[in-house]
Amino acid sequence: MSSADETSAGDLLWQAARTNYEDPTQDLQGIADTLGITKFRLVIAAKARGWKLRGAKKAASISTRATIQRFKELLQNRLAQLETQINALGDDVSAANSEREIRAVNTLVRTLEKVLELERKDHSIRARKSRQGRDLNDAERAELVRRIASLRPRQNGNELGDAAGTPGGSCAADGLAQLGKA
Repeated sequence: MSSADETSAGDLLWQAARTNYEDPTQDLQGIADTLGITKFRLVIAAKARGWKLRGAKKAASISTRATIQRFKELLQNRLAQLETQINALGDDVSAANSEREIRAVNTLVRTLEKVLELERKDHSIRARKSRQGRDLNDAERAELVRRIASLRPRQNGNELGDAAGTPGGSCAADGLAQLGKA
């Protein structure tokens, strides 16, 4: 067997491994065993060879922002295609081609409006959640103030001492200053 045959056999093995790797139903350990390597080495080889990584699709589909960004990229690509087609037509524009291009642009504009509406909704949801967090913090602060105020000693409906809770109406800092003078 020549080295060219070995190389092509190795390439075929890696091509089959790639097909299996990119299919999420396939077991990684089985693919690695077929190649005679560990699962860790398989993942490293997949990254190095530019294979579609497992789990990457899940992460991208989770985020609404990522989905909106993908829509925007698709719209940009379609707009570039339409501009290229319109420029290629030049003076040979027939009524049918013109009508078709106008419909395509109208569809593109409606899609863009929907994507922007999704983006506005996503932004308002995030802002609402942020406000709820601040409101909760303010409510927690108010509750702490109420609880601290209830801990202060009271006599005949009047508070004893001042805000520092010292008898006689002087604050702790004044008392320390008087001690320092003596």
